[in-house]
Amino acid sequence: MKIRSLMMAVATATVGLSGVVVSTAAQAQAKEQFFPVLPYRTGAYAPNGVPWANGYADYLKLINARDGGINGVKISFEECDTGYATDRGVECYERMKGKAQGAIFQPLSTGITFALTEKAPGDKNSLITGGYGRSESSDGGVFKWNFPLMGTYWSGADIIMQHITKLENGNLKGKKNCAGVPRQPVRQRAHSSDAGARENARLRIEPVACHCTWCGAKGHLAASASTTP
Repeated sequence: MKIRSLMMAVATATVGLSGVVVSTAAQAQAKEQFFPVLPYRTGAYAPNGVPWANGYADYLKLINARDGGINGVKISFEECDTGYATDRGVECYERMKGKAQGAIFQPLSTGITFALTEKAPGDKNSLITGGYGRSESSDGGVFKWNFPLMGTYWSGADIIMQHITKLENGNLKGKKNCAGVPRQPVRQRAHSSDAGARENARLRIEPVACHCTWCGAKGHLAASASTTP
């Protein structure tokens, strides 16, 4: 249910932002606003990509049927399956950017996001990265055409680390991050102005089988504190 709510929030925000992108003058001229869709219905991550693609398509159709489009401008869309592959994602972008006319692309992949971040400013197309993407895009002055709705992997990982730290009463000394996630945010905290964060940044990273101590009945995020015998 939480994943479904997250997906709906991104879709809603995307359509809402498109309402800003489409200017009043453009609305007077355009009969429809094109939405390029870059899903991954195939490939290793298809079990996650297919439901997203179906839900997103249904939501765009709903806006047309229920609201008559965005401010009277009907929505049209076209899918180009990336298979979660960066080269195919770039190919899909190049194929559809001429139809987009300043609309929004959702890469749905960190690799594709990195590739399109270099192209979006010149093409004046916005990139929505809902909960993933480049950490630098959190600063709007760095990548002005990237919109990291609901944060990035880094902000999410930092939230996880703060939560686990609270569960351990502020002390992770001697603990091990057996899953190897999140690696970079842990190291980033070593440069934090907070003394506790710097101490917790020494969390050892060991990609071995571990005993989970922060998951189970309480529903806490899975993490590990000690290796199995």
